[in-house]
This record gives sequence, structure tokens and C-alpha cells, in this order.
Amino acid sequence: MDNNQHSSGVEKGASTAVRRRLAAILVADIAGYSRLMGADEEATLLEMQKFRFSLVDPTIGQHHGRIIKTMGDGLLVEFTSVYDAIECSLAVQRGMIDRMRGLPENRQFRYRMGINLGDVLSEGDDVYGDGVNIAARLQEIAEPNGIAISSVVLGHLEDELQHAFADMGAHELKNIDRPVRVYHYSVDAHAKPENTAIRPFIDPPDNKPLLITGGCLCGNVRYQATAKPLGSMLCHCRMCQRFSGAPILGGTTFLTEALSFSKGEPKFFVSSKIAQRGFCGNCGTAVIYQGTLGVWTKWTMIFTASLDEPEKYPPTYHLGIESTMPWLDIHDDLPRTMCKDSPSLVDAYRTVNQQVP
Repeated sequence: MDNNQHSSGVEKGASTAVRRRLAAILVADIAGYSRLMGADEEATLLEMQKFRFSLVDPTIGQHHGRIIKTMGDGLLVEFTSVYDAIECSLAVQRGMIDRMRGLPENRQFRYRMGINLGDVLSEGDDVYGDGVNIAARLQEIAEPNGIAISSVVLGHLEDELQHAFADMGAHELKNIDRPVRVYHYSVDAHAKPENTAIRPFIDPPDNKPLLITGGCLCGNVRYQATAKPLGSMLCHCRMCQRFSGAPILGGTTFLTEALSFSKGEPKFFVSSKIAQRGFCGNCGTAVIYQGTLGVWTKWTMIFTASLDEPEKYPPTYHLGIESTMPWLDIHDDLPRTMCKDSPSLVDAYRTVNQQVP
């Protein structure tokens, strides 16, 4: 991934102003992604979306990162702090290792990450320049489940964390006019025992067809899903509070094509320019949240408490914490993200030229 790949296509010097700033850039991709896609394209896309929803995007938001763009399996993320970039990369890699345990070797997803601190040029929502290119080249030489950083990044880390990065020496990186000293962190070598509390979903027994069901309080609206959810979360935003009448609303996201209504259908309220919310017209139960624009229509969120077995789908992060009730005391260690820091919400509202409310 080089300068051309990270360009938005806007001509430099056009009406959009070009600005220079210092930024920490993280570039990531999945090792062996082409092989995974070749073996089972549909399953690979579903798994990648699940990890994005349940782990990657929430963790980036929690650490104040901004997803500049996605490129298939790749991510380009900007941080204003090196510390946030490192902590985010470690959290994602450790979370992925937890989720990969028990899966066949040929179906495991392993991120390779590169992080650099340097000057970048920004034009609209895009960034480019050597600061970006070095991060992309570092990602290319990182090991699966590894993080490669430049010496300037290492210099901003605390001593204990510095010692965890192995010195790989100076490297000649493609299209970079000077050697770059590289340091590498192997997450495998520092992996902790499995944390079963954060495993997001309970798989059905072997050979048993997957069917996830739920519905409203009065039974007039019933739905079913024939694929695993992509992720679950707890939302504290004011829209969800008002819609549900509760301080927190749990949501579990599915591919829209995997969901169907087996009895009745909800009524819908268009709550914003990007989404609508469904409820039972008889008993008023909050049932569903759907995106209404482009790619966002591919995913549908079922409100978790309406599932017949909601205990099987624990949340993996908190969203909208800027609206958390002051009298609500939460003691879990799940990632916590403000709506304005949610990459998926920012991207959705950007399509309608709005900021996240």
C-alpha cells in the first residue's frame, strides 16, 4: 500500500486545501487473506465483518482513532497520539488471538500491523505522504499477529514497552529514500491465557442447523436469523434511550440477508437520515434498527433483549458513553466509545454530509 493507493483521487491543488500535520498512522491487513477468500469467500467476508463490528471498530473508536479508508481486508487509521495507536493495535491483536483459539489453522485471521509517526498531508478526509507510506511498508514486513514500528515511534514508548519490541535493524523500504530502523512486537509471544468472558458468541452443536429466533412482547412480531451475528454492543446514546425508555439498549447485529420475519412485521420510525427503528405496532416493543443508506443496508441490528436467548450474545463494547446516566455504575472492562468516535457512525453520517449528533 503506497502513496497512490492511499490517494482519494482529488487533484492536488484543487479547491480542497492541502494541510500538513504530525500524525500517528496505523496500517493493517489480514495475512493470507487471498487464500481465505479462495477457500470460502462468503464465510471469510462474514467473519471479517463480525470482527470489525465486535472488536476492531469499537477499539479504534475507544482509542480516538479515525479510519481514513478500508481496502478489502486493509485499514488505514490516523491517531493524534502514538500511545493511542500502540494501545489500540495491542488491544486488537490480543482480542483477535482470543477469538481465534479453537479455530482450524487454515481459518484463522491474523492481522499484520505497521505504525509510524510522521508528517502527513491531508486533503479533505484523505491523508498521504511519507508518514503514511512508511507505515504501509512496515505493515508489509510485520509477522502475522505482529506489530512493526519505526524508531521514532519506539522513542515515544515507556521503557517497559520499549523492551518488548525486538530490534530488527535498519531496513530499505520500497519507495522510501532512507533506511528505516524497525522494531517488532510479536503478540503470540506475549499472549495471555484465553479470556472466555469476552468470547462473543456461543456456537451451535456440530451438525445442528443455526436458527436464532426472537420477537416482541405480545408475539405479533417474530423474526429468525440463519447466520451468526456480527457483533453485540450496549448503546447509551440519547436516541436509543428515548426509543427504548431505558438507560441502555443492547443490540446484536446480523447480515440483513440472514434475517426474516416469520410472523408479522414491525412498524418503522425514521429516526435520522441514516437509519430507521422498528417496533411492534401492538405492544410497542423495540425490535430492530436498520441502516437506510448504501452499504449500511447490508446490516441489521436486533435489540438483544428481544431475542429468545439473549444470554448467548453478550456485548463486546459500549457505544454512546457521552450520554451514560450519571447514576449508572458500570464495572465491566469492555471498550467504551463515544458516538463521535465510532468509525462506522462517522462514515455513515459523512455520506449525508453531517457530523455525528
